[in-house]
Amino acid sequence: MTLLPNAPRTFTERDQLRFARMSGDHNPMHMDPIAARRTQAGVPAVHGMHLLLWSLESLLQAGKIDRPIMSISAVFSRFVRLHAPTRLRILQHDEAAIEVAVDAAEVETGTITARFGASAVNVPARSDLPAIEHPDAVAREVSLLEMKGYQGWIDRTPGYADAADMFPQLAAAIGVGRVIAIAQLSCLVGMICPGLHSIFGGLDIALTSTADRPGIGFEVAVVSPRTRLVRMKVAGSGVSGIVNSFSRWPPVPQRSIEELSGVVQPGEFAGSTALITGGSRGLGALTAKILAAGGARVRISYAVGAGDAAELEQEINRFTGGSNCTSMQYDVMQPVAEPMRWFCRDVSHFYHFASPRIYRQKARVFEPGLLEEFMTAYVTAFEQLCSAIQAQGAGRLVAFFPSSVFVGDDRPRDMVEYAMAKAAGEVLCEEMARTNGMAHAIFQRLPRMLTDQTASLIPTMSLDPLETMLPVIRTVQTTAAG
Repeated sequence: MTLLPNAPRTFTERDQLRFARMSGDHNPMHMDPIAARRTQAGVPAVHGMHLLLWSLESLLQAGKIDRPIMSISAVFSRFVRLHAPTRLRILQHDEAAIEVAVDAAEVETGTITARFGASAVNVPARSDLPAIEHPDAVAREVSLLEMKGYQGWIDRTPGYADAADMFPQLAAAIGVGRVIAIAQLSCLVGMICPGLHSIFGGLDIALTSTADRPGIGFEVAVVSPRTRLVRMKVAGSGVSGIVNSFSRWPPVPQRSIEELSGVVQPGEFAGSTALITGGSRGLGALTAKILAAGGARVRISYAVGAGDAAELEQEINRFTGGSNCTSMQYDVMQPVAEPMRWFCRDVSHFYHFASPRIYRQKARVFEPGLLEEFMTAYVTAFEQLCSAIQAQGAGRLVAFFPSSVFVGDDRPRDMVEYAMAKAAGEVLCEEMARTNGMAHAIFQRLPRMLTDQTASLIPTMSLDPLETMLPVIRTVQTTAAG
């Protein structure tokens, strides 16, 4: 196995915009940092077809492909996130084919194979396929049931100039029309089928004679409800074969405060003021709604997602008929500055749900830098905020630290740093709770619950967040601070 002798490539937002214009794939998973954080990637991911085309272009530039390409296959096993140093590693190279691995931040994310030989015979374009109106940057939401037998034709995007400029050697080798057609497979998966909630799993295509109908035709051949696999036959401008994709579970819907008001007593939490870090979504937003429905005043902080925080604030204040909820941008990776200290005034209860992205792709069993990041977000920030609140002189604070069952034996692979930081938080809570002048800190090892960060393709045993969090909140709110 040999690294391709070129500098690592780092994909940027500009690269994303340019490829989206060329391919027609504007899926929020690639283009919107706020929407992407509600996906398994957690941050914007590079288009799979962009990686494939860049890989072939790089091999041509390095002189590793010196004969006609007959077919191309790819398997994408992990996401390549923006700004991750990305390199190619040659796995196999002979007269018949070349196979490379795509490594991002030293982690293998997929493999791409180009086979050599003469192009296949012409595959006539199907004139009977209905034209699919180009989605104009709005990805479709299609159910698995609707995907069965779904077929259509995507007209060619006006991306010739970008294709020839971004991939000049590949365009010269296989033709700019085929480059566009391969890029359009990204549009097919990301915008049309499966559409909005999609993952590009891989492909196996042959290079054929150029079709007389510019664009790409598709027909769904397999839909698996268990694995959410969506396999499509594709044929169009000089390519023909199979595309494998997956339909992701959509973001976990939030219960409304009206619904939550039915599970708490009116005024159950009245007289308390709660600060909730990471309160714009997930468990933080759920906790804010439960507390507000029970009469508490709530203050939520968020690192990103100002729109989510504003919507939550409006929902709570509309329901309570006042100004029971306020929000503020605050990054727990930074020291507690004066605006945040002011925001902490008169707080009686504190819930620390701020969290960096939990699931990471790692090259080694233990990454010291990742442990440092988790320790800062979970442990250091928790202690500093408790101290800042206590300094306001509103009485002894009751604080909640959400630990995890992953600290015990139920730990998934690649989560040692997360578990270590949560375990350190537990020790800190025990010490704070028995130390005069510090917050009364409570922790609980929460089970795996269905949230944005735990959603997966194949359902696992994930508990209802409401059933888990309501008794926890009641315990925290009724714990004596003395």
